[in-house]
Amino acid sequence: MAEVLLRQVVKRYGAFQAVHDFDLDIAHEEFVVFVGPSGCGKSTTLRMIAGLEEISGGEIQIGSRVVNDLPPRARNISMVFQNYALYPHMTVRQNQGFGLRMAKRPKEEIEEKVNRASKLLGLREFLSRLPAALSGGQRQRVAMGRAIVRNPDVFLFDEPLSNLDAKLRGQMRTEIKKLHDKVRTTVIYVTHDQVEAMTLADRIVVMRDGRIEQVDTPYEVFHAPASRFVAGFIGSPPMNLIEARTVADGDGISVSAPGWPALPLDPAIFGQVGPDRAVTLGLRPEAIAPERMAGSMARPLAFNADITLVEPLGGEALLFLKMGKDEITARIFRPSTRLAPERDVRFVVDLAEMHLFDAGTGARLNAPRTAIS
Repeated sequence: MAEVLLRQVVKRYGAFQAVHDFDLDIAHEEFVVFVGPSGCGKSTTLRMIAGLEEISGGEIQIGSRVVNDLPPRARNISMVFQNYALYPHMTVRQNQGFGLRMAKRPKEEIEEKVNRASKLLGLREFLSRLPAALSGGQRQRVAMGRAIVRNPDVFLFDEPLSNLDAKLRGQMRTEIKKLHDKVRTTVIYVTHDQVEAMTLADRIVVMRDGRIEQVDTPYEVFHAPASRFVAGFIGSPPMNLIEARTVADGDGISVSAPGWPALPLDPAIFGQVGPDRAVTLGLRPEAIAPERMAGSMARPLAFNADITLVEPLGGEALLFLKMGKDEITARIFRPSTRLAPERDVRFVVDLAEMHLFDAGTGARLNAPRTAIS
């Protein structure tokens, strides 16, 4: 069983602490993605798992072994790097078999494993080529093939698609997902691209300043962000975050923000949130639409706003709105009419899609939604 366990893992560089008390259980055959902004510690954590960085404290376990003091070659992991790390003077065949040759494996075994990996990755016709004669996507496949032939317990990917153009990144995401479905090995994948995280992961680890902000499925990270940071980081465009306050409103509680109508809270969801509390109101762009496009919103509430900018994106459009002192974004799917900047337009917001975060700590206040099965 190739589970990976991290217990209170710490990394320090002198007085600077890059990773703080990192605790995580990764199940056998699970695909886990570390995501976060540059400098959040995700690659450092991956390199500690690989043995390329020494840990400053804590414990890392791969399978049944504590690997803190084991060199990379003894951990039975394979790593795919951002820059492919191929030997330019070796052919595709030689690059893929290099690790096995260094391990002095029999020639027949190397040939069999290289051929099998090449077939899996669609590289059979390129086995005699040098890396310079390959496209970026083909080079990345070679790097993946070199990892596969070692039959590792764990695959580690460090931003493997960041050097590819947008179209090729999409194709390679599909290749990596198919590869995991076929090989069924534990995968730990680092990226700053949330689209990669959302499409590839069984679970996402959102990191900030060397700490874990949230560990959950892509659905829960998007629909029930654990903090204001996660809410603003996950989603494209990101969630609208509006400084507000809770107020007593008849027998219930509402959220009040300058220029907005009172937004009543559902007591079944927000029952623990009392009045006179500073909060951050979160609204996904998908939860806001012109009144005529409201469709099947669960709890629509109307308001007026100025459209200051329209970004048509083919099958959808982004509307930038001025609402009191706030600038917010609405995302419209399949707009049926041409949209243009306009003053005092009637919009609706779906109150069922509201999120609340503590203004001080940034922690989520409302209960998480239940995933659709």
